[in-house]
Amino acid sequence: MGQCLGRVDRQQHAPRDVVNLTTLYPQQIGVTPPVPPRIPLTSMQTQQEGINCPVFNLQDQEYPQRALVAAIDIGTTFSGYAFSFRHEYLSERLRINTNLWAHNNGMSIKAPTAILLEPGGKIKAFGYDAIKLYGDLAEYNEHINYYFFNKFKMNLYQQGGLTTDFTLHDISGKTMLAVDVFAKVIGYLKQHLLNRVKDMDSKLQMSPNDIQWVVTVPAIWDDKAKFFMRKAAEKAGIEGRNLTLALEPEAASLFCRYNPTFQSNVKEDTHVFDAFKPGTKYMVVDLGGGTVDITVHCIHEGGALEELYQPTGGYWGGTTVDEEFCALLVGLFSQEVYTEFQQKFTTDVIELFQEFDIKKRLFEPGQDLPVSIKIPASLVELFSKHTGLGIQEVLNTNSNQEIKIKRDKLQISTRAFLHLFDKSISSIIRHIQSLLEMNTMTGVTALLLVGGYADSHVVRDAVVSHFPNLQIIHPQEAASTVLKGAVLFGHEPRAITARVCKYTYGIAMSLPFKEGVHDPSKRRFINGEDICDDIFDVHLNVGQQVSLTGKRTGKPYNVHCGQSHSLLEVYASSVPSPKYVTENWCTRLGSVVLELPPDMRRDEKIFVALCYGGTELGAIAWNSKTGTQTQAFFDFLG
Repeated sequence: MGQCLGRVDRQQHAPRDVVNLTTLYPQQIGVTPPVPPRIPLTSMQTQQEGINCPVFNLQDQEYPQRALVAAIDIGTTFSGYAFSFRHEYLSERLRINTNLWAHNNGMSIKAPTAILLEPGGKIKAFGYDAIKLYGDLAEYNEHINYYFFNKFKMNLYQQGGLTTDFTLHDISGKTMLAVDVFAKVIGYLKQHLLNRVKDMDSKLQMSPNDIQWVVTVPAIWDDKAKFFMRKAAEKAGIEGRNLTLALEPEAASLFCRYNPTFQSNVKEDTHVFDAFKPGTKYMVVDLGGGTVDITVHCIHEGGALEELYQPTGGYWGGTTVDEEFCALLVGLFSQEVYTEFQQKFTTDVIELFQEFDIKKRLFEPGQDLPVSIKIPASLVELFSKHTGLGIQEVLNTNSNQEIKIKRDKLQISTRAFLHLFDKSISSIIRHIQSLLEMNTMTGVTALLLVGGYADSHVVRDAVVSHFPNLQIIHPQEAASTVLKGAVLFGHEPRAITARVCKYTYGIAMSLPFKEGVHDPSKRRFINGEDICDDIFDVHLNVGQQVSLTGKRTGKPYNVHCGQSHSLLEVYASSVPSPKYVTENWCTRLGSVVLELPPDMRRDEKIFVALCYGGTELGAIAWNSKTGTQTQAFFDFLG
């Protein structure tokens, strides 16, 4: 009996691109080779046959120490980059360089996630410049053939079954491959960063292998979305071996780990500012524009971090408040008027929400004066055109005095403005509360509020009032903690020592068919052998804590004489013990192909272990014929 690394009905599920498990990163090798059916060894058979499974030492994974670590953070609302040289990190960890982007209200560490492309796809402008230039083009009706993308990141989170063919719509409805849009943003920030480095020392010569690139991703993204970001970065000219993906709240946690926090010793009557001590358990709440990502860490001796619970969160970030403001405008001006306003005066829409974003961050719940926001003349004129009335006339006859318009200003009462945050804050508070009630959260003493949305007084006050027994820490420049933490992650790839699985991961395989045990619809007869196909062979369980620096034992799989390749199809499930890969709660993630020596005998084995390589799921295989060990990441979009 032998073990199946693929499904019998592979024709329906074979990937378009296959991955050769002889290199550290996926490389296309053409069409999927034919893979003969195999039968797996059961655990009992493994013991009876005395198979000695190899133990893979994850500590042996090499992480080169490069001269420069450069991090790129693409956010839903704002994006930016940061970097530090190795010698800077060794002398002063938090000496991290960022860029300052100029705008009407001053300078900021991040720029809006907006990109303007020429008709042929060439980058015309990014960030504040893209918004301004698009407005100038639109004013003279010269924008028609340009592509303008703004706040497009959440599309990856909302898109199910993500593939490389997935497209984005620009502000006027024109489409472009999403991987190309992300690649252009990464490429722009990459080149901007390299120019900054060159400006610092004109004689500095750096090769691509001197730079370790780090690109951040939300912790709640699935494996397909994370791999999508890797593909976009590689398309932007960053080689796979020089690229690391960092989970946003983890990066923030690494940065905050070195920031002194208030410590009080009641017995000794001492009060000091110091970093978290070993054994401290804390929750990182990354409040971004689109998502809220939450991780829980424990600090070990030496400063290493252990993940206590799988990353979690939801779509409750700052844009949720923007959506409520949009609903308010629709209620005032009507859906018809607002839709035409969006279509014809896109620059006015962007500027309106930019001002709202500033008010959203600066608003303090205790203030008495209403919030005043300038209303574009184009919106007021459209309302009069459609209704024959002035918006002030309508509001004056309305008994609701929470919202008024005076001259060109929309005035929203404190109570009404606070109401815009209700949906977002209630979701955040409920989720944090549900996590803290779990047994694994016992001993959590602090919440770190990071991310741009954490600058909102409303959000911070709500968290403090709901969790009075916890220390609530809001670092200065909370919006840059993820960005700077990503640089630290590039210097310290082993900083996270253990991760908790978000899903159950396994391999599609076959077993000897057993009457009354297996589903008859899965029964196959292959070369005279009676098998059950589509078995989910579990390697990692949801909620399981997995060491990133420890050891993993491989599982044995048989090969057939003359077989040149073995297809390894990987699945994820939201349940702990799925039986078949075809169940509704199972998703095919991707595949790798194991290359086999041409002279392998039937009784020789391939041993495979699924494991985490940093933040990404990968596979390690050991060939009993050659004694070689190889590692690869999966092509989750193939």
